Amino acid sequence: MKTTIKLFHAFAVFILLASLASCNNDDPDPVTKNSSKAISSFSLGSLNLSVAAVIDESAKTIKADLPSGTDLTKLAPTVTVSDKATVSPASGVVQDFTKPVVYTVTSEDGASQAYTVTLKIIDNGTVYIGNLDGNFYALDALTGTKKWEFKTGGAVQSTPTVMDGVVYFASWDKKIYALDAATGTQKWESAPGLLQPFAAPAIEKGLLYYGGEHYLFALDVATGVVKWKFQDDEVYGWEASPTVVDGIVYASIRGGGSKVGIYGLDALTGALKWKAAKTHITESSPAIANNLLYAGSEYEGFNAFDIKTGATKWEYPDASVVNSSPTISNGTVYFGSGLFGTGTNKILALNALTGAKKWEYATDEGTVYYSSPLVADGLVYIGGKSKLYALDATSGAKKWIVEPEQNTLIYSGPVIANTLVYIGIGKKVYAFDALNGTKKWEYETSRTIDLSSPCVTDKNGKVFHAGISGMVQ
Repeated sequence: MKTTIKLFHAFAVFILLASLASCNNDDPDPVTKNSSKAISSFSLGSLNLSVAAVIDESAKTIKADLPSGTDLTKLAPTVTVSDKATVSPASGVVQDFTKPVVYTVTSEDGASQAYTVTLKIIDNGTVYIGNLDGNFYALDALTGTKKWEFKTGGAVQSTPTVMDGVVYFASWDKKIYALDAATGTQKWESAPGLLQPFAAPAIEKGLLYYGGEHYLFALDVATGVVKWKFQDDEVYGWEASPTVVDGIVYASIRGGGSKVGIYGLDALTGALKWKAAKTHITESSPAIANNLLYAGSEYEGFNAFDIKTGATKWEYPDASVVNSSPTISNGTVYFGSGLFGTGTNKILALNALTGAKKWEYATDEGTVYYSSPLVADGLVYIGGKSKLYALDATSGAKKWIVEPEQNTLIYSGPVIANTLVYIGIGKKVYAFDALNGTKKWEYETSRTIDLSSPCVTDKNGKVFHAGISGMVQ
């Protein structure tokens, strides 16, 4: 009996020791590795406008629309993935996105998930402008990214005109150019004679009108071939932008003497309809409304003419030098006036029918008498000296003023499109918020922009011309 008890006790002790040994030898609970393998964000912050892609988690696709001018072959996206996961290709590494790129995310536990990334270019519209280096630029209207650049043989002070997918402008190499507006590919160039390439071409019914040192030219818009030319003075040039209304092309010869003034010519033949022999006419491009033609002069005020006869309807004498081209909106004609160093620089608003002054706004000494105004959404915009002004169109009250570059004279005129104001200042093209003047982007060209004003298209192809253009009334 005692032997049995001893054996039982020994067996129990053995079991207890074995149990204790087993507990001491057990491994700790294993740590579960993270199995997440998702891309949470995919962005391209290196662009002028930061772009965040849209991630479709169910389809495992990533898509983004990029502005025109973006180089799809050299993009380095920032890729954010799940905690403790890795991605290949790695974040920040340059990739060629001309074709879809597959990004593979590998979780901590070794599982993987592929995402297909597709990037495409969209058209936000385009800003066209030239500079004194002879370069002509096409910039993305939303971001300022350069789409293309075209080199001419002389300074480009001309303001461009866009029509039916073609952009037209003149250069001091004495040529008029027609380029594909989307690509910058040259369609034709024409050297009809000595030019005065300050103005914007006017286009109507298959003809392009532009002024030269001695002639006003009409060219076939498709080929650049001269269809007719008109001369009335051997000395002074046609510096203003012509405009065409109801089959009549209106243009002016700048200078003094008896052979200068405003002309009305048959748009198809160039035959003279009438002439208003007004001396000291400037490069103020004529604008037309209410059967009246409006234009400025040097030292002879601002004038309104009957468009059928050329007879003077009214004069506003309290405007010294008016190189600024007028614009008409809601029965009011707006323009800049003055002369540098005289303290007479101002923006004027007159009753378009009578010439009575509605208001004036005194500006800094500068170039407000060169920059041409535009009106949009109740505000009138114009450049002067180194400032861009936005005034209430009804009262002349200041809404905002910006001065991005001090001591830089502004000759360029503004264009309003896409709720932005575009203008050339110094070497740069700027885009400002039209409501408050906040700068949206800037693009630096190779040299001063000077007299060239922008021409802008929106994403739907609608064209917005500068105030100097005869395409604006």
